[in-house]
Amino acid sequence: MGFLQELAGRVEEVAAAGGKFADAFVRTAGATLSGALAFVDREIGYAQRAAKRKTDSKVESRRRPDDK
Repeated sequence: MGFLQELAGRVEEVAAAGGKFADAFVRTAGATLSGALAFVDREIGYAQRAAKRKTDSKVESRRRPDDK
């Protein structure tokens, strides 16, 4: 019976170590994905502002100067 108890203890240790590894892996992957999404969101914002500035400058260059 002592052998089975020792074996059960080792299985629990391996399961706990595997759980720690899985937890660390998920946290790392989550942090990486979160960082990538934040980067993409920021780049989309930059592109939108650049497109707006480009459109605004075209509209201003097409306007006739006011005669006073």
